[in-house]
Amino acid sequence: MLSMGELIVFEDRMVKARGLDKSQKPDENKVKTYFFCEDYDHLSKALSLPKVSVGQAVNPTETLTLFYPGCGADILFPLKYVEQLFPNITEINFIFNDLDDNLNLIKTVLDEVGISFAEEDHKINFYWKDMLINLDFQSGNVFEMELPQFDIYFEKAFRIMKGYHPEYENKIFTKLNLGGILISDSGFQEFPLKKLKVSPKLSTYGEMIIGVKKQSIKS
Repeated sequence: MLSMGELIVFEDRMVKARGLDKSQKPDENKVKTYFFCEDYDHLSKALSLPKVSVGQAVNPTETLTLFYPGCGADILFPLKYVEQLFPNITEINFIFNDLDDNLNLIKTVLDEVGISFAEEDHKINFYWKDMLINLDFQSGNVFEMELPQFDIYFEKAFRIMKGYHPEYENKIFTKLNLGGILISDSGFQEFPLKKLKVSPKLSTYGEMIIGVKKQSIKS
């Protein structure tokens, strides 16, 4: 990735699963190298993201599920958002999707920042600080596949792709559980969401939205 003279390189290499280790914490200096300076600064400001009570969004007794289409090799952005938005949850399921199988790149990034993981089939588990992450990577075309139900929708730099599919945002809103959280850097402005105050600087497009689904769309 390239932005304003900054270059971020994702280099695929074979990484051995070393198992779960809750004592391992990410090396923040290495984490920074996977962000453009401006993006990292915006995310690091405490007031940039509102804290969300799990009881305010979905059932607090259940493990939340986050869906991230078009994820590429990006594992750190959703981790940073979840860490700041839901500081009290101890476990979360990630469903990542892309046309290409980028799981090995994601494992490489985790290894580079000092996080070990366990692996079975096409799923990995790891601790991000005190939060257990269960990640299931699903390759395929999100506009054609059967969408899962989820409690958190995460979208970043996906506006061009979904622009060719005007029905996509409606499908996403339908699959978002009542009380769930939608996090996107573009779109979804017309849906019945309780919008949380968030800096537009978190979006390249100036359209950042974080909202709680309060009601379904009437047919």
